[in-house]
Amino acid sequence: MRVLALETATPVVSAAVVDASGVLGEVTLRAPARHLEALLPLIEALLRDLDLSPPDVEAVAVSRGPGGFTSLRIGIATAAAWARARNVPLVGVGTLEALAQGACGAGLVLAALDAHRGEVAAALYDLPRCPEAPVSLLPPLVAPPDLVASEVGRVLAERPGAPVLVVGEGQALLRALGERAHSGGLHVHPRGALVGAVALRRLARGERDDPDRLLPLYGRRLEVRPWQEMPHRPGNGQ
Repeated sequence: MRVLALETATPVVSAAVVDASGVLGEVTLRAPARHLEALLPLIEALLRDLDLSPPDVEAVAVSRGPGGFTSLRIGIATAAAWARARNVPLVGVGTLEALAQGACGAGLVLAALDAHRGEVAAALYDLPRCPEAPVSLLPPLVAPPDLVASEVGRVLAERPGAPVLVVGEGQALLRALGERAHSGGLHVHPRGALVGAVALRRLARGERDDPDRLLPLYGRRLEVRPWQEMPHRPGNGQ
């Protein structure tokens, strides 16, 4: 199955086409706060370079977070619109799971991204072999590095001596975890190809997401003003 996979959770926008044989093509662009204007041209360029057209895409996958509020919404809305318009399957993939996928075969992998406000988004996986799916040991958590390291340490207590590979934006976690942790490529961003690799397994198992119900995973409660919690804006405006 030929899958178009989109990654918009971070300032790096990525799109890839994958199938059972591997990655057919991938394009990546650093576009902070410009996801809306960058994503569709990126997809068009990718398909053109592969000599493909939209009907050649048999499924769509998209990263669903944790990540940036607006950027996640843009990626999911684009993927959902494509799936509805072309009547093809849609699969949402956790951003940290996709990031960890790049280190398959490494054993214990801690995937981390900068969540800003002094926090990190992180999740711990066991990836003993490729191409088997990552086993989640600690679900995605958004918190200060010390708290994340404490939660990771609690899980690692059941696996004494096993080293942990930290991938992504995890410099603070490396310091907090100490000698058991080592770097597997810091400042590495999740990619469309990795989103596609996870999605292919799920599609093979018959898993699908409803384009009208797929929502971002932010990892934390959004900061809102009180009137944003109400059904109508206060005052005369409705």
